[in-house]
Amino acid sequence: VNRRGLGMVFQSYAIWPHMTVFRNVSFPLDVMPRRNRPDRSTVREQVMRVLEVTELASLADRPATKLSGGQQQRLALARALVTRPDLMLLDEPLSNLDAKLRENMRFELKRLQRELGVTSVYVTHDQTEALALSSKIAVMRDGKVQQIGRPRDIYERPESRFVAEFIGSSNFLPGTVTAAGAGELTVDTGPGPLVLRSALAIPVGGEVIVSIRPESVRLRSADDGEQAAAGEWTGEVVSRAFQGDTIDHVVRVGGTEVRTRGNPAVSVEPGRTVLLTLEQDRLALVPVD
Repeated sequence: VNRRGLGMVFQSYAIWPHMTVFRNVSFPLDVMPRRNRPDRSTVREQVMRVLEVTELASLADRPATKLSGGQQQRLALARALVTRPDLMLLDEPLSNLDAKLRENMRFELKRLQRELGVTSVYVTHDQTEALALSSKIAVMRDGKVQQIGRPRDIYERPESRFVAEFIGSSNFLPGTVTAAGAGELTVDTGPGPLVLRSALAIPVGGEVIVSIRPESVRLRSADDGEQAAAGEWTGEVVSRAFQGDTIDHVVRVGGTEVRTRGNPAVSVEPGRTVLLTLEQDRLALVPVD
């Protein structure tokens, strides 16, 4: 492993507490085979360059134990980068940080990766991290790859229920295909029929599951006696949850509960009748397991 030219950032950082920031980063260079080891001036130049990139240059002489969690994470990253590896492996490096710092470090990691151009493999159970950091995602289950693709494709066009559940949250409506043609399917679900595009070859009468992201459902209050227009569903708000930048509503439509996510300015109290509109170009079909 030590001869493969890899950089590694561990979940626990694994920085050496008895060393300064500078010595932590210089260590991989100091232990290189003598014939490959750079001289002292080159070591200092390479270390300071990577400390500048990770914004730790002013802390070069500080003991590693005197760093904050975010600084320790950047130190572990700097140590992995100093040898200019062909490939960098990151094992859930942000899992030990608090929510606010984790969000800031996502952007920091993406900036560093783009600036340095190092190919990186990043392992995470946090779907937000996966979507924010990657150019390509592989979703795995029981050691097997379920789907590989760009973040947007994985999110908007999941190929299985597992992928749709793992990356974000979804409503799953079982249904039956009632019409098919030209890449367009009509699916009869409990709340009502849906027309959507899909590359899946499913015959009329076939059983499917429609995956609907909460943000793809628009909600508005129904005026007294207002009837649902074509393409709208009538439902009753069961519960709501304010989340700062969004608000979620759970709406009962017939015997089905549909979760919506939208602008927090639109807040409807439980018990009120609402009308739901689905963005049909953002619906996805997943096979029945």
